[in-house]
Amino acid sequence: MAERSPPQGRLDPTRIAAATLLVGAAYLPLMGRLSPQISIFVGAVLLLRLAALRWPALTPGRWLLLPLTLAGLGVVFDAYFDFRGRDAGTSLFVVMLTLKTLELRAPRDLRLLCVLFGFLLVSHFLFDQSAWLAMYLGALLLADLALMADLTARPDRRPLYAALNLAGTLTLQALPLAIVLFLLFPRLSAPLWDLGNRAQRNVTGMGDTMEPGSVSELVVSGDPAFRARFDGAAPPQDQLYWRGLVLWDYDGRRWSRPPPGTLPEARPRLTQTAGLIGYELVLEPSGKRWVYALDLPVGPPADATLDGDFQIAAATPLTRSLRVRLVSATRYNTGPLDLDQEAAGLQLPPNVTQRMRALVTGWQAGAGSPRQVVDQALAHISSADFYYTLLPPALGDNPTDEFLFETRRGFCEHYAGAFAVLMRIAGIPARIVLGYQGAELSPWGGWYLVTQAEAHAWVEVWLQGEGWVRVDPTAAIAPQRIDRGDLFSRLSAGNPFRLQIDESGLLFRAVHGLRRLAAGTQVVWQDWVLDFSLARQEHILAAFGLAHLRQYGLALALALVVAATLVLGLLAAAMLTGEPREPLVDIYRRFCARLTRIGLPPGPGEGPQDYARRVAAARPDLAEAVAGFMADYLPARYRDGAGQAQLRGLRARLRRFRPRGR
Repeated sequence: MAERSPPQGRLDPTRIAAATLLVGAAYLPLMGRLSPQISIFVGAVLLLRLAALRWPALTPGRWLLLPLTLAGLGVVFDAYFDFRGRDAGTSLFVVMLTLKTLELRAPRDLRLLCVLFGFLLVSHFLFDQSAWLAMYLGALLLADLALMADLTARPDRRPLYAALNLAGTLTLQALPLAIVLFLLFPRLSAPLWDLGNRAQRNVTGMGDTMEPGSVSELVVSGDPAFRARFDGAAPPQDQLYWRGLVLWDYDGRRWSRPPPGTLPEARPRLTQTAGLIGYELVLEPSGKRWVYALDLPVGPPADATLDGDFQIAAATPLTRSLRVRLVSATRYNTGPLDLDQEAAGLQLPPNVTQRMRALVTGWQAGAGSPRQVVDQALAHISSADFYYTLLPPALGDNPTDEFLFETRRGFCEHYAGAFAVLMRIAGIPARIVLGYQGAELSPWGGWYLVTQAEAHAWVEVWLQGEGWVRVDPTAAIAPQRIDRGDLFSRLSAGNPFRLQIDESGLLFRAVHGLRRLAAGTQVVWQDWVLDFSLARQEHILAAFGLAHLRQYGLALALALVVAATLVLGLLAAAMLTGEPREPLVDIYRRFCARLTRIGLPPGPGEGPQDYARRVAAARPDLAEAVAGFMADYLPARYRDGAGQAQLRGLRARLRRFRPRGR
């Protein structure tokens, strides 16, 4: 921050270094979103600016700034072949702002940079609107305000403390107005930051097929998939199956959806429904159209469709967060089965082996119904030497046979895929469902977070009189045969610290608690800021008796608030006009004000010494007090400077100086 006595009209190196580092800190979140050559150019310019503080000869003159500016334009054009659009426009602004740091010489240069810095902070929201980015940018904005306040820091105060104190005060004073403007600002039909030219991002989400390793690779990411909030009590954890895609076709290695036109279009049918639950979902961008719903949705949300497999598809791929409302039945009966669906549910791959058929034949021999065959298959998984692990052995050309009789180690896709094949061998129609299982309650807001770590695959079998019935063979594994070491090893595979941690350990609980706190914060931010809709705005206004306000009324109220703010600002500026900043000037002004009240104001352009002589001549009874005040004031003001002791002495004299009129 500021030095005690900076050169008049020049910036000291500390302020220049602070401004340069602030620009660099603001650019960091953009490094992974803009072209690498932009980052190289920005980093080189910032390093040049810092090096010039140590070696002033490196400071580029005006003759070198023009080639650097042209080079910056060339770098942007080489990266994007254009200067328009989100990425190219942001890159151009960053490059120009970075070059501006090379011109920091006078205080006005720093003020201009600090104002432009605010636009750089806003540009981040074109790429990301997360709560943590907003907090980071808020801290940078506070530092930017402190840097501007530092230019006006009084020499009798600690510069850093004074700058931070003023910046914090201004922020707190502006916060109520910002909240009012946010609440009253008319809502738009489209997100404020969506320019319509968003490039498709690489996002983590469920694929359209399943083969050994597909879901386990998804699970280790741990990224958020969606959030849910129930109208009433949430179902138990073992009932939180979030339905996504339904897979019918199996070629011996990969499960997939049937090609278009293979199965006739079927409408969703439910002959019985019970345990209806209403809830709200906020889905993260996935690049897919699939909307995950609690098993089993009874209808689609707006702008989406529900097919005969109870798959919900949005009208367009999810390239940004989507909020939907749904109703699901926890108990249901899907009714009879079409012949085409029965044929698809019994289709077998060519690599079914004799020992697979023999295993099923043994179950059928001891079973009197398809339900009992299902129960015996689950009992086999529970009693045999099957293990749950995220690091299963590699499988060959016949993964189902090798898994059932040789490796017996796998993840949910191994168990679900093998179980569905066995059911088809037994003559029971079966299909695979991809989705998520489970959810975790966030610390506040009543939201449940579902991450990619809950990605799951299970089986649906069709039973006479019951319809499609959910069966989760993975849940049949005995708890003592879950390889938890592999689980935690893989879950940390994408993190910088590859730790083998105990779920009951202090470190695990601390990391898990921080993760829940982060997820809860993001939920509140999404709920109250990013998804603050017109309906919620009207609900809040109704709570204050302002429900009659609509779009035009809100615009009028917003205009009145802005106008009132401007008027108050102008009044405050008028009241503060001419108010001195230096303590000595303030003390002298108050001294003159007391003499003015008794009819002895200072004349235009009259200096302190002449004024004192005129007052002494007019009022000899005040001559001693005026002379004593001037004896302390004049050296402090014009020669020696004022320390804390001198200021205290002058204030004490001023308190004792109470002239009265004749």
